[in-house]
Amino acid sequence: MQHWVKSSLVASVLLSGCSLFSAQQPTQDEGTKGVSSLKIPTGLAQPAQPAQFDIPEASAAQAETGTRSPALVLATASSSRVEEGDKLSRVWFDRNDYTGDLVPFLQQMLQTQFSEQGVALDADETGLVYTTGWISRSEEQGFWFWKSVQQTEQARFTIRIEPRPHGRSASMTVSMLEHQYFNEDAKLIGRAAQRQEVALLNQIIDRIGKEEIIIAQANKAKAPDVALEPGMDANGNAALLSPQPIDVVWSQLEAVFTELNLEVTDMNRSVFTYYLNYTRQEPGLWSRIWGSAEKPVLPVANGEYQLVLSRVAQQTAISLRDKDGAELAPETVLALHQPFVEAIRLARVEL
Repeated sequence: MQHWVKSSLVASVLLSGCSLFSAQQPTQDEGTKGVSSLKIPTGLAQPAQPAQFDIPEASAAQAETGTRSPALVLATASSSRVEEGDKLSRVWFDRNDYTGDLVPFLQQMLQTQFSEQGVALDADETGLVYTTGWISRSEEQGFWFWKSVQQTEQARFTIRIEPRPHGRSASMTVSMLEHQYFNEDAKLIGRAAQRQEVALLNQIIDRIGKEEIIIAQANKAKAPDVALEPGMDANGNAALLSPQPIDVVWSQLEAVFTELNLEVTDMNRSVFTYYLNYTRQEPGLWSRIWGSAEKPVLPVANGEYQLVLSRVAQQTAISLRDKDGAELAPETVLALHQPFVEAIRLARVEL
């Protein structure tokens, strides 16, 4: 009998569960009160209504143009810059260490750019206004053996260089001169013409940026000119002469010492004297195996030395002396010239 009671209780709970979960839910509008419009005093503006912020539907002209963002001129070359708010397809270039004379550099870059692309480029009598040949755009159709290339459009452009009177800056502007399309999809709509102008201008800027990198690498690899020569100091003793001022020579010598295995143990700036310790480098096993470049070797014995700078007219005399300050033999000083020249080139300093 007890078993029947438990089962009845379970059944009654299950039957009544429907009423527990199916209770009537309040509707969305229930308890919602309408907000009466505000009464605005005379002289004050009516507040904006929600409908005033709705995004309007695009017009037919806007729908035809599309929603593409405007093209941007990318000033990727170190010499290039863009003026904010400029509506033209234009970029500015400033003279730097890579460009040299700015206008001839830009003229050369234009000739190089279109020569590499196989596009004709004609200049007017001033050499500042250029007209390109037809620049074509094609697309591939089909696949495998049935693949073909079909020309979709072509255009010609005018490129104008306008230097500032001081010659340190110049602008370059690209304008579309003529356009032809061979299918309806290639028809220019809205700002499509300016996008093509900007695309061509960005190609030119990118080519100039690559040329700047090439020039920078060449300058880095170029060995500096060495003007150091054998001569005599103001007292008639043999020395090495540099055309640089004595302060410049003093500031650059430590880089040269590193290449000559000269260790600076002390210095006296007031009398332009370095106290040095020389240890001749012996080529190691791995340097002999791999053929590593060896540092220049001085024609002196290991030990302590002094290097003294002095002024001679418009030059600086470099004198290597023994540890007591005595002058070395003239033939030894003459033999120092070649190792010092090699060390200066390795250190990439100007002496």
